[in-house]
Amino acid sequence: MALVSITPPAGIVTNGTEYSNKGRWVDGNLVRFQNGYLTPIKGWEKLSHGTITGEVIALYAYNDNAGNPVIAVGTRQKIFVIYKGSTTDITPVGFVNDASADPLGYGAYHWGVEDYGDARSQSGLSLNTRDFSFDNWGEDLIICFAGDGKVYRWQSNSSGSADTIATVLSNAPTNNKAIVVTNERHLVTFGSGGDPRKIAWSNREDNNNWTAKATNTAGDLIVPSSGEIIGAKKYKLDTIVFTETGLSRMYYSGNPFIYGIAQAGESCRPLGMRSVVSTGDFLAWLGENSVFVYDGNVREVSCDVHDYIYDNLDYPMRKVAVGGHNSNYNEIWWFFPSDADTGYTPSRYVIWNYKDNVWSKGTGVDRGAWWDQGVLEYPIAGDGSGNILQHESTLLENSLGLGSTKPFCKTGPIEIGQGDKLAQVNQIIPDSEATTLPGVTLSFTGQFTANGAETDFGSFTFESDGYMDARFTARSISMKVEGDTNQDFKLGQVRVDAKARGKR
Repeated sequence: MALVSITPPAGIVTNGTEYSNKGRWVDGNLVRFQNGYLTPIKGWEKLSHGTITGEVIALYAYNDNAGNPVIAVGTRQKIFVIYKGSTTDITPVGFVNDASADPLGYGAYHWGVEDYGDARSQSGLSLNTRDFSFDNWGEDLIICFAGDGKVYRWQSNSSGSADTIATVLSNAPTNNKAIVVTNERHLVTFGSGGDPRKIAWSNREDNNNWTAKATNTAGDLIVPSSGEIIGAKKYKLDTIVFTETGLSRMYYSGNPFIYGIAQAGESCRPLGMRSVVSTGDFLAWLGENSVFVYDGNVREVSCDVHDYIYDNLDYPMRKVAVGGHNSNYNEIWWFFPSDADTGYTPSRYVIWNYKDNVWSKGTGVDRGAWWDQGVLEYPIAGDGSGNILQHESTLLENSLGLGSTKPFCKTGPIEIGQGDKLAQVNQIIPDSEATTLPGVTLSFTGQFTANGAETDFGSFTFESDGYMDARFTARSISMKVEGDTNQDFKLGQVRVDAKARGKR
């Protein structure tokens, strides 16, 4: 008896051809790799909250001075706050929303595809979607939406309830693209006052004073870039400013200039600011054709699912790509738009386990924003229907909108024959953990050449004695592992009892 291990190393690989990825996982959905083992992701459930209008495109969470969580939600139409069990529409009067930028007039798509004279349901034009930036000044929420440009502040009312709307912050610049509250307690605006390269900040501890004087710390500077500012993210003691051509590092220098700025990277712009993710130790983002990280230096990350992302990316919709940190699992999730998406919320995704440097992929999970756990017990995300979803908190079977979809992972060709010889498989010896057997189902197909026809050998489930009887012959096989949604599982080293045989 010859026992042959057929379980690939951790991680899904999609680059190149399927045969070039022989002996690896090449496809999957709703799975991750932890400590080298294949396992399903956890499920998600809707947070109990009131009605939120529009597709969610931004989330932010912090605690007020009494320790109550405040969740800020930006949609394509409005701004909401979830606070003390209630959801409040805090959209300011005259707010210019993202929906006003839809490129869906008559003439936005191909001739003859839809009725003459009607607005299109899709567009061949780039979606010039704009981004929210949220931060907190103590327990006050600070808001800026790039399509509107004003800086707003939201405070709970005198009784500590959420039923107030956001108001324009006095004396703050207008026509801004983003805001950040720095570690030194300056409120900073980017693309300030309509100048695409200008950065301006308020006096320390006084966000109503923006006029630079010898007696205060307000000021401004110009970013050293040939491209205009598109957004900014805090990173440790610095603020990283993203432009159309790269990024710059804004740092505290003290008196008399207060802040300085230096170039930090070129030719590494993100698809959009929503794809930029902070882990604390580094920033990571989806670039135009690469994945980048910044940890003091910009570097390109080797991405095993590069072809899955960039072969499927709907480039005109690229700015809706969104990322999020899932710190409990050392993962970054990126959702990106494809032609299969019908709205403005992407549904294809990749997962990068940066600790083990392995990747996973999937589809059918639409998310437009993400916020990691910390203030909240679990990470949260927003979908295209205005739902705020708590991730990693339940089994997959309880997940909103999942339907009958099951977690699975599929290998490329696994060569079990030697040279001109075929291999006959007589028995499968599984290695897995589940609360209740079988937990997973294994399915096999076989081929005699890389481009030859596939033969379906059927599916097999684990038996209590640890063996699966089988009988099939091939030069190479592909294995599909499908799990239940009502329990977790962990897959180890699956082996087959195979013996060499001839072609007849």
